[in-house]
Amino acid sequence: METLIAYSTKHGATEKAAKKLAEKIGGSTTLINLKDLRAKSVDLAKFERVAIGGSIYAGSIQKEVKEFCMKNEEILISKRLGIFIFCGNEEQAEDQLAASFSEKIHSGATVKGHFGYEFNFEKLSFMSRFFVKKVSKITESQFRLNEENIAVFAEAL
Repeated sequence: METLIAYSTKHGATEKAAKKLAEKIGGSTTLINLKDLRAKSVDLAKFERVAIGGSIYAGSIQKEVKEFCMKNEEILISKRLGIFIFCGNEEQAEDQLAASFSEKIHSGATVKGHFGYEFNFEKLSFMSRFFVKKVSKITESQFRLNEENIAVFAEAL
C-alpha cells in the first residue's frame, strides 16, 4: 500500500516526527516537505493513504499545509487520511488540530494525532523565545517526541 506523508517544518522537529512515522508505517512510504518544489507536482492518485502534518506557531499551522489541503481537498478526503500536529500546548492539541485543517479535512480524517513538541531556543528569534517563556513557562530548550502517539497513528492509518 502506497503511503504519502506530507509535512511542513520550520526548525526540523516536524520532519523528525514525519520520519519516525514513516519508520512505523514501513512499506512503500514517500516523505514530502511541502516547502520543497517537488511537492507541487506530487501525484496524489498513486497513494492509497496520506498523512499530513505541521507544527503550530502562534496558534497556526504553516501556510504550506493549509494551501496543500485546500488545493487537494477533494482527493484527500477520498483517501485513507491522517492529520497530525506538533505543538507545545498539549492541553489544547485537539483544538489546535481542528483549527489547523478545514472542517472537511478534519472530519474526513480517519486518524488524528499530536506527536509532541520542540522548543529550541537556539533556533527561535528573540520575540519567539520571549513568547514561549511567557506563555508556556518553559525556560530552556525541550524536545518531546511522543513515539507512542506516532505508533498508534501509524497503526490506525
